Amino acid sequence: MGRITIVDFSCAWVMKGAFQIARSKPGWMSREDVVNFYANLKVDGVELMDEYWRECAPDYLISVTSKAGLPITCYVFFCDLAVPTAERLSRIDEGRKLLDRTAAIGSKRAMIVPAVYKPDISVADQTHWMIEGLRACAEHAQTLGITLLAENIDYAPIRPLMGRGTQCRDICEAVNSPAFRLIYDSGCSLAVNEDTFETLHIMAPYLAHVHLKNARLLKPGEHAERYQISDTSQIYASTPLNAGIVDTNRVLSELDRIRYEGLILIENQGQDPLSVLPEDVAYLRSFAS
Repeated sequence: MGRITIVDFSCAWVMKGAFQIARSKPGWMSREDVVNFYANLKVDGVELMDEYWRECAPDYLISVTSKAGLPITCYVFFCDLAVPTAERLSRIDEGRKLLDRTAAIGSKRAMIVPAVYKPDISVADQTHWMIEGLRACAEHAQTLGITLLAENIDYAPIRPLMGRGTQCRDICEAVNSPAFRLIYDSGCSLAVNEDTFETLHIMAPYLAHVHLKNARLLKPGEHAERYQISDTSQIYASTPLNAGIVDTNRVLSELDRIRYEGLILIENQGQDPLSVLPEDVAYLRSFAS
């Protein structure tokens, strides 16, 4: 099994600051606390979201993570490329600057959330624009020695464009760059009612990173402060990796079977990270042993 990493977003439920997500209780961990928490879990790296660190100089990010003994394995950012040509040129420039920042912090991987779906414009047009933008950004990433990554995403504002494995595969083929590859997210398939193993096999030829998460269906009348609504209006709440609908044991076995040796990222969406993340790390290590 590949090296274990965690993204700072997996502690979003307890992080404090202007970037905190909506919740009933205030956060109490700083972003620096989160990095140190991951270091105590003895994982192999940390992935940082631009939203949380964008005002910080690259040297500061390097200092925080180096003191914790964690390499920055990926820098995650949003850049809406699904826009007409004139506007897209400025977005591509924005993407290139974020890739420069990725290089400056010493990461060889950048994850892009590359679009926001506009219901008044056809999916075909938006996909074409996104592909053109991704191709230009991938060209720049290649000059920096960076692999640009995108996932089969369950985030509702982009899901219609690349929520499915086939969409991700087709986009990657159309971008046609060795510097653009895919992230397989084991839990995202639930949002589009797709079989996660079929998704994995579809994306496998272009696979360069893996995100693991899991979820369960909410019971009738049950309330959860954070949840995900699928394309068919099913409501999911996050669970530990080995406790939800997705058969994570089988996912890991399939990754072994296809000889995947890259990074394995743990993603937590709304559970108490101080209890769940140590459990998830221990679970992955027990599988590896």
